[in-house]
Amino acid sequence: MTKPFFKIFTFLFLLAIFAIPQLASAQAEVVSFNLSSNTVAYQGNSVPGYTTVELKTTEPTRGYLLVVGNGKQAKINLSTTEYKTDHIVDWVPWDDTNNVPLPAGEYQIKAYLTDQALNQMAGYPLGKLTVVTEANPKLLIDQVFVNPAVFSPKYGLQTQAQIPYSLNRPAEVQLTIQKDGVEIFAGNKVKLSAGSQTANWNGTDKTGRIVKDGTYDIVFKTIETAYNYPATSQLSLKAGTITIKDGDYNMPAWRLKEIVSNAAFNTSVFSPNGDGVNDVVTGQFTLQEPVKLSIFIANAAGAHVNKVVDEQEFAAGTYSFEWNGTDMMGGKAPNGSYFIKIQVIEGPNSGYITFANSTKVEGSTVIKALQPEKRVRVISETAQMSVDPLGQGYTAVKGDTFALMSETIENGKYTVLVKEGVTGTINASDVELVAETPTVQNTVDYTVVSGDTLWKIAAKYNTTVAEIVALNNLDPNNYLTVGQTLKVPAKPAEPVQITTTYVVQSGDTLWKIAQKFGTTVDAIIKENGIDPAKYLYIGQTLKIPANNAVKPPVVQPVIYTVQSGDTLWKIAQKYNTTIDAIVKANNLDPAMYLSVGQKLNIPQ
Repeated sequence: MTKPFFKIFTFLFLLAIFAIPQLASAQAEVVSFNLSSNTVAYQGNSVPGYTTVELKTTEPTRGYLLVVGNGKQAKINLSTTEYKTDHIVDWVPWDDTNNVPLPAGEYQIKAYLTDQALNQMAGYPLGKLTVVTEANPKLLIDQVFVNPAVFSPKYGLQTQAQIPYSLNRPAEVQLTIQKDGVEIFAGNKVKLSAGSQTANWNGTDKTGRIVKDGTYDIVFKTIETAYNYPATSQLSLKAGTITIKDGDYNMPAWRLKEIVSNAAFNTSVFSPNGDGVNDVVTGQFTLQEPVKLSIFIANAAGAHVNKVVDEQEFAAGTYSFEWNGTDMMGGKAPNGSYFIKIQVIEGPNSGYITFANSTKVEGSTVIKALQPEKRVRVISETAQMSVDPLGQGYTAVKGDTFALMSETIENGKYTVLVKEGVTGTINASDVELVAETPTVQNTVDYTVVSGDTLWKIAAKYNTTVAEIVALNNLDPNNYLTVGQTLKVPAKPAEPVQITTTYVVQSGDTLWKIAQKFGTTVDAIIKENGIDPAKYLYIGQTLKIPANNAVKPPVVQPVIYTVQSGDTLWKIAQKYNTTIDAIVKANNLDPAMYLSVGQKLNIPQ
């Protein structure tokens, strides 16, 4: 074969190889073109704020459409990398070059496509599009509702608040919940089509814990997806509020009691004075389930004095701990009563349970109020206080009274005796000075024995519960402890000269018997040394004082409706009367709890 012939043959062979793909692949053609709306407006209202473009070709293609008119042009990107036969995109009338909406007018739509064989379709006419101007364009999200608007998420229940809304243009949407500008909760980012949508929130924060009661902002973070450019920055829209009320921010008591069945000190009194005798107190706690927990020693105001167990995992069983009578800073805890307060940690949730059993510190610092005593009364509905140690929070309610540690107001606050052995500060604007309480000149010390109640001690010393409470700055709702020392008025008991014997009948109460014999419940209790919290029994013999006792003057009572948190002590303080007077006026059993909504006659 000659060289010229060989060159010709080679040229034809190579030409045939490169020509085969071109001959085997037909050029792409448009099969169909459709717009969901031929009239659009930027953001829309009476007309849509976007249009959905659908284009089909005979061969896979990629490229864009060009919208041309009014001296402007804008791209509608179909696919920049992937070859497709079916193109579906959403588009808003937007000028990418100048970053402004397209002006109103009529526009031509032309196709600029390339197929896999690199055949090009340039300027292929597809149709027309009209852009109009809206006087009142729509927000991306509107018609937001909250159901329920006041939500009470409960521990262990899969309840949710629903937030339906209207999405007016395609977008990536993320629901967030904020408080004072801080993001508390963030849902998933979801790409959505325009139309009716619903977001849900179960009342938890980012860790999964139920949030505190309060009002929260509903904020949608969005990225509109009907633009050519790949937006990455979210825009925020505050769409409303939702209120959490009575939510289980802390684990509920029923769940805590399921886990920790009991906790108690092994000693009722100890003296951490470093003499090597009774310097520490031990305690035990019993768990019904494996759990992580911390154990605090709390003072009478519930403030943490020390942490004796720090976030440890325990299996079910009974365990011991020890406290040496020091506070968090290593100093000695003052004289007073202390309680076991356990923090249970279950996943993101936690809660505190305090046990009534207490131990008493003796031989340490004695904290005494100002003498002669001066008191202040809370006049605000609630008052936030700082209590020792370390200024921990404490909430006082209207009517609470506190003995002053000093009459001086510093930085707008009084220093007061909050509870036995616990001082704190309260805003002077939240309280008023109380008229001085008459000083009891003669008192005796009484040591509490098993079975004692304030009623029994008051009857024994011919005084009232209120006087004992005031003398010792007690909370009458707390239990007395065996060995506790109380100051009581040194009033000699007045013997009743004449008594009548009465045998208890079916249906009798102390009140009925007192009315029958023209005496008082208090007189019968004192005469017989009985506990008014105990039931009478049929056949029981009682001594009834003679009816020559002076009857109390008749007073016109006021009607009071019991509120949440009320106690007989608080109500008595509020109306400047005594627990005994309220008990007598209403024939109450002082050992029973008051109920919210209960009506009481309050003697004036």
